[in-house]
Amino acid sequence: MSATVAAAKRALRRRALAQRRLLDIPGAAGAAAAHLLQAVDIAPGVTVAGYAAMRGELDPRPALVALEARGCRTVLPYTTGKGEPLRFLEAPGGVAGSTDALGIAAPPGSATEFDPDLLLVPLAAFDRQGYRLGYGGGFYDAALARLRAGRTITAVGWAFAAQEVEAVPTEPHDARLDWIVTEREAIYISA
Repeated sequence: MSATVAAAKRALRRRALAQRRLLDIPGAAGAAAAHLLQAVDIAPGVTVAGYAAMRGELDPRPALVALEARGCRTVLPYTTGKGEPLRFLEAPGGVAGSTDALGIAAPPGSATEFDPDLLLVPLAAFDRQGYRLGYGGGFYDAALARLRAGRTITAVGWAFAAQEVEAVPTEPHDARLDWIVTEREAIYISA
């Protein structure tokens, strides 16, 4: 990673997370869920990954509950340690029920593992080119690369509209998203 890009990412991450902590938008999660269900074609039977919202993230649970009602399976990420790949474990209703090796809310490690077809991806910032700024661990970039190597999946950035920036600093390993969904709109990212 170039020192310049790394410094730009750190500075943007710091600003974006500080701004996100100030957001209090009643009904945002439900509005984002409605945009997702209206814009993105999600067939019954697919496996959808969400996450357990923390640190002011937009909560994906309303979308996960609605997708389960349509016949989808829901999973949440589980980490076994830094540098280890994300596992996606079954979590009905998007309820974590335990914590993983990094202390993040997750399903119990004994839950059944499924590779998702669609991922709702948390982020600190996003741009309209489909790039996201995560938290710096590289977990989702690695997971998206692994999943996309085997088949077609859909990656949806899940965020507040206020998290949009003009351009996210990127490097070759940074995975693009297929959609960004906020409480205001669903943004399709063209190829």
